[in-house]
Amino acid sequence: MADRRAVIPAQARSQEIELDQKFVPIVLAGNDDHDLSILTEYAEFWKVPYTLRSQVDRRNILFTSSLPKEIDTQDSRPAIFSPTRIEGAREIARHFGLDVTFEETPVRLPISPGVSVSLQTRLYQFSGPELEPVLKDGENILVNKILGSAVHILSVDLVSEYHRVMYGRMDENPNWRFRLLTRMPFSYRLIPSSIRNRFFKAKRSVTAFREELLGPVEFLRSLFLASLSIASQDPIPIIGFWRRGKSYALAVSHDVETQLGLEDGAGRLIEVEKELGIRSTWNLPTNRYPLSSQLVIALAENGEVGCHDTKHDGRLLFASITDKLDRVKRCRERLEFLSRRPVRGFRAPLLQHSRELVETLGKAGYEYDSSMPSWEPLSPTSLKPHGIGAVFPFLISGLVEIPVSMPQDHQLIRVGGLRVAEAVDQLLEVSRWIKGTRGACVLLVHPDYEFGQEEGRKEYLRLLRSFRSDPACDIMTLGEMARWWIYRQESYIDEGGMINTRSDESKNAIGELELELIMGYGLDGFKIERPSANSVIEMPKSSRLRS
Repeated sequence: MADRRAVIPAQARSQEIELDQKFVPIVLAGNDDHDLSILTEYAEFWKVPYTLRSQVDRRNILFTSSLPKEIDTQDSRPAIFSPTRIEGAREIARHFGLDVTFEETPVRLPISPGVSVSLQTRLYQFSGPELEPVLKDGENILVNKILGSAVHILSVDLVSEYHRVMYGRMDENPNWRFRLLTRMPFSYRLIPSSIRNRFFKAKRSVTAFREELLGPVEFLRSLFLASLSIASQDPIPIIGFWRRGKSYALAVSHDVETQLGLEDGAGRLIEVEKELGIRSTWNLPTNRYPLSSQLVIALAENGEVGCHDTKHDGRLLFASITDKLDRVKRCRERLEFLSRRPVRGFRAPLLQHSRELVETLGKAGYEYDSSMPSWEPLSPTSLKPHGIGAVFPFLISGLVEIPVSMPQDHQLIRVGGLRVAEAVDQLLEVSRWIKGTRGACVLLVHPDYEFGQEEGRKEYLRLLRSFRSDPACDIMTLGEMARWWIYRQESYIDEGGMINTRSDESKNAIGELELELIMGYGLDGFKIERPSANSVIEMPKSSRLRS
């Protein structure tokens, strides 16, 4: 293996890292393009070096949803099989002389000290005299190894489950009662709030934190990486999620529903944020109450302004594609005129969301959307708990989607019936879990409600101070988070073992990206190390990584 050490100027396009250990890339293979695209999403999320080459290279780790004919128990190359659907599990069992049964059950993985991720899933229970469990959750076996070989078999279908959990929840199914409200000849906002609150009221217990609801996608992503770490004899390199030295992120956002919230509550929230040096994102509807350029500019100067539709009438989800496009275009154009600066982001009223809406936002020139909740106790649209189950940004239809990962104030206080201090306690509990996943805490606070009132100031200060006092927290606006995620998305670990970028526009961010090493996986989750600067990762000359 060639020595690739070199001295590179500080402003160079790539970042070199020195390792005593060597590592090899992962080869991804699948039954078809659909399977392969989802496995690629896992690899791109972690930024592990990978290739899609089909030929056998005994230096590589094979991760596949198919059953290559050339793989058997005599092969020395580590191979990880993730069965796709029941048919795939049965095929794997037949090939290796195993039995398999199926069971719906909750499963859990530790990912950092005291923090786990969970999923309710169909578990493929393989059995046979030659099987050795190498990863278990209590009685549930998550990864088996065939004795005397480098073959590993997952008990979870990473492809089908990812598609079900991630993409199956992007299109919210409105409840018939909500459809009825939106068909009335007047806005649902004209119904007295006391009646609306009773209509949308939920049991207090729905606000309780449940990791299996907030982060099932994170379970799947973690199982992908854990299985690689278990199968590999070498460190697995990844690219850190946030700016150098930071391990999780916070974006503070506000949806301004009323004129009183704009003219009164917003000022109180800004006072707290200024005291702590935090900039936030202010999402404004353009046709609901009068907007002055002076106020909009002031909000933009204290952070940034985003769009919150033209009206807050709950009808955006039901509009035709043409009407959707017209509404989101007019909202953006109006706010750019008032703020005298570009407006990049959108959040739908009531967190309404669908893939069609995201595609429409892309056509209207937006860079990001933040309308999909990770999980909320009671969706005003579906009238049941709902969320996409992910706490990291992701790309969809050319936009960055930034999930609202923390329960919004309205849900906790008005729907769940918590007092303000109890709501802050709940938010801090959720934030600690998100920190353990290294995800993005996206906070939604309305200036129209309790935190925007004078009696809520102390608790709002307590909430934000917990993040500002944590040096591991990367605090940014939603727009900054979207830009950063694009920078990271365009990065990769190249054949020279260096962090590089696919885009010249992103080269200035390379110095903020940080390479990390997954040194192993155990009872406390992933063992992660950050190598010292000044050197190089050695890669096989034939690796030909994806770029």
